[in-house]
Amino acid sequence: MARLKDRLYPVFKLTVNNIRRHPIINLISITIIAVAMLMLALYFLAYVNADRIVSGWRSDLKVAVYLDENLSPGRLRQLKDFCLELKEVKSLNYVSRDEALARFKVTLGDDSNFLDGLPENPLPASLELLLDAEVVGYSDVERLARQLRRQAGVDEVVYGSYWLRQLFSLLRMVKYFGFVFAIFLSSVTVFIVASTIRLSLFARRETIRVLYLVGATRRFVALPYLFEGVFQGAVASSVALGFAFAVFKYVRFWLREQVPQWSIAAQLGFFTIPSLLLFLLLGTLLGLAGFLISSRWFSCD
Repeated sequence: MARLKDRLYPVFKLTVNNIRRHPIINLISITIIAVAMLMLALYFLAYVNADRIVSGWRSDLKVAVYLDENLSPGRLRQLKDFCLELKEVKSLNYVSRDEALARFKVTLGDDSNFLDGLPENPLPASLELLLDAEVVGYSDVERLARQLRRQAGVDEVVYGSYWLRQLFSLLRMVKYFGFVFAIFLSSVTVFIVASTIRLSLFARRETIRVLYLVGATRRFVALPYLFEGVFQGAVASSVALGFAFAVFKYVRFWLREQVPQWSIAAQLGFFTIPSLLLFLLLGTLLGLAGFLISSRWFSCD
């Protein structure tokens, strides 16, 4: 243990000296990496929260099955059993014609008085199907609607096809765009770290030459720059998370103040502890990757 400490101490001391002697280079590198990591953090925050909100919407996704006026009680029971056997259906609620009219009056509010003069109830009875968010995609909803329309006693099936199509298309686009965006930012971060290390090598080429002349190994010369790249990635990730948290708090406060009628602000959440650790690890690994790309520049020439 003492022997390992004796080996590592000069390396850490040289790393600290490198950082102290070239603060501007390190500051510029950390700033640029922090900007890239901040954009990555904000994207992941937006995606995770959007997915959480949409999942909440999907958990309340319903299909309305409007029934024929002359549907017999026996056929109604058969339809209920058929619907409950479908894997996409989580639960079922029967809405009678009288209940549908009562709901419509509540929706109209003060304007519901004109319904009192109607000679008969114009609204049909219906089945409200609550869909299982874990198994339902847009294609599943379309297939379910086609199955239901073919059943005897079903007059119409309504499920908001346009809204669902846009919702699932948006989620798919955000997912694929985020994958490409994350790769791009990660590549930029690695390039920045690698470029910074190469600049450091050029600025300290005389010192490195002297180290080789006095017998230093290539590993001894390279290790301080490895730790420097890891240091830059870890510090930049921490700074990025701090700014991301400030942006998150501001956005949630703004939503609560400007649109208090929305419940979205209460559903927003920051990174969990495991996610924070993974993000810090990602920044550290990107710094390490930048060093590995630059490692071929370590030579005694």
